[in-house]
Amino acid sequence: MRHAFSFPSHIREAVRAHVRRAIEDVNPKRFAQEPPYVTALLARLEGTAYEGTDGSVVFRATNVDSIGRGSAERWSGADFALTADISRGDLRVIKAILAQAKLGDLEDLPAVERGRLVGQIQEMRHLTRSPKVLLVRELDGRREPLMASGQIIAEGGAAQRLSLPDYFVRRLLTTFDGDTRPEFVAGVQESSLQQLRVLARIQPIL
Repeated sequence: MRHAFSFPSHIREAVRAHVRRAIEDVNPKRFAQEPPYVTALLARLEGTAYEGTDGSVVFRATNVDSIGRGSAERWSGADFALTADISRGDLRVIKAILAQAKLGDLEDLPAVERGRLVGQIQEMRHLTRSPKVLLVRELDGRREPLMASGQIIAEGGAAQRLSLPDYFVRRLLTTFDGDTRPEFVAGVQESSLQQLRVLARIQPIL
């Protein structure tokens, strides 16, 4: 379902600044490994990026359970979910994405890890049509998170990487990315994703 959102520049810049601050606040020296880094980044992304008379943009983050044989990450392929609650005038849309995170760019991943990523993407595609991959690139002692299409990666294509601030503004804030099914959005609000698992069994993605 598509929604025609057109935001003025001050809202787009507020969202961009919100995401940029979240990235800058996570020191890679203190969060060196992927799981704690992603958890810290998600905690900082959560919150109100903009609120005013002309609209509001609120983000919620879910860190998917990863410990234990039956953990949600094992069967869903996802590391995290992001939910965007976007309002402009009388129009309100709540959308969410599922994503897997990897430290390094695609070219940095060993063949075995690349194959594992493709398998994780396929698991996410059982739950949503457009899973994402967060690639955290290392640059001169800092990190640059990039978002890419999981579907294109799984198909062996050259997936465009957008910096995280650009992704939030160009894809998540607009009509392009995000699953708006209410049952999907509700299902990613718990780290177990159990409600989402039940939904996938009774309503498979076509």
